[in-house]
Amino acid sequence: MKKPDEGIKIPIQLRKYQADSVNMVRDQIRLGKKKVVLVSPTGSGKSFIVADIASRSAENGHKVLILTHMRGLVLQMADRLGEYGLESAFIMAGHPMDLSKQIQVGTIQTYHTRLKLDYRVDASVVIIDEAHRSMSKTFQDVLTQYSDQVIVGVTATPVLSSGIGLGNFYNALVAPVSVQELIDSKDLMPCRYYAPEAPDLSKIKTVAGDYHKTQLGEKMNTPTLIGDVFLNWSKIAGGKQTMIFAVNVKHSKAIRDVFNRNGVVTEHLDAHSEDDERDAVISRFKKGETQVLTNVGLFTEGTDIPEIEAIVLARPTKSMGLYRQMVGRGLRPFGEKVECIVIDHGGCVERLGFIEDDIEWSLGGKDLKYKNAVKNKKEKVIIPCEMCLTVFSAEKCPCCGWPVPDYGKMVEALDAELVEVNKDKKKYTMEDKKRWFAMFEYKRREKGFASGWSAHKYRELFGCWPKGIKNQAPLKPNLEFNNYMKYLAIKWSKSQKRISK
Repeated sequence: MKKPDEGIKIPIQLRKYQADSVNMVRDQIRLGKKKVVLVSPTGSGKSFIVADIASRSAENGHKVLILTHMRGLVLQMADRLGEYGLESAFIMAGHPMDLSKQIQVGTIQTYHTRLKLDYRVDASVVIIDEAHRSMSKTFQDVLTQYSDQVIVGVTATPVLSSGIGLGNFYNALVAPVSVQELIDSKDLMPCRYYAPEAPDLSKIKTVAGDYHKTQLGEKMNTPTLIGDVFLNWSKIAGGKQTMIFAVNVKHSKAIRDVFNRNGVVTEHLDAHSEDDERDAVISRFKKGETQVLTNVGLFTEGTDIPEIEAIVLARPTKSMGLYRQMVGRGLRPFGEKVECIVIDHGGCVERLGFIEDDIEWSLGGKDLKYKNAVKNKKEKVIIPCEMCLTVFSAEKCPCCGWPVPDYGKMVEALDAELVEVNKDKKKYTMEDKKRWFAMFEYKRREKGFASGWSAHKYRELFGCWPKGIKNQAPLKPNLEFNNYMKYLAIKWSKSQKRISK
């Protein structure tokens, strides 16, 4: 075997769960399992794990091939390897091949093409990023070249869009850490969920385990539903850096246009956007110059934008993998961020559960290979309390104890207004409530409204009167408050139009 490149070192201190991930993969290989899939949640730092595996393999004299499906992930991985003191060569359009390098990093598309020209990397360790894609024909054409070598797949969601596992190729699966464990350790942010009554998708066909895209686009891309996306965002996440997932390009651009017309700086990206355009848009988003970013399937994988504070699911899905990939974009910690807001316009939470639910993954091959290990579907009915307006998923209100009659049958009767999926959490602290009342007072005095206006607006927002917090000095409204007031104005205008018909 060749000696590793000079200068190899391991200066990076892995987190415990990352080190456990590396060790669990190595243990499976020692047991003779040569095709191992590692499950690690979105935002858990998979590139550090991959770089550590590659570094150890290089130290032991192995040649390493790392493949993924996106150019951005190739560049990201090369940077991570550089932090380990490792030099890698690219297998990617626009870059010359250098097969002498001990570590090769490339896109599956380019390597698949170059294999036909006999440019083969003589690797003894192959690592697949976003390994749920490795069952595709292109990946399988390449991986058959390494049937006797060690292959490690890394993914947050080890299932196909149909829910079928990866057991037709991999022979071992390790899942060292869950989303909830990473939230508990502050490595990921908790989510707060809001969900409207889902649109009627009963007539939408299912293709490869998910909704038919064309039919789904026609269903979701209507002025009413797009308007509701903006209205509900204004009420719940106004002022937050937000990523919106749309059904198709037309739908995404329509959402962008509505947000821009209402004074919210919003940009759109899709698979046809040039690299330079993507970089510029993402840069503006990270700086806060752009507040909302709509996209079509572009940021479901390999996206490191910790500035995201809210996720809007404007596209329904039946795919557990896609759902968890989308919501996972908002879980990374950043600055003073304390949570990720999830606004679900497609019934995904009801259909697939909370992202922090414990999932039991397995390999399988022909069967559905995940199941919710904590909650079953019947427990995920989103119920607004008739007594105190708390929202929860249980047989009685966790706040006031109100019992739910006919529990499990109420989801069809839910109001279309967005409600919080509480899960025993309160929406606002007392300090938040005081601040909101102070801003209502500022607006009341500015407009010359009657003295009771602030209390009534407070009750409309929180579901109770402002007892004990009325004596608040007026506070100049922030962006979140202004967006909420805009939401109320548009909602009132829409109600008048309905009345006039």
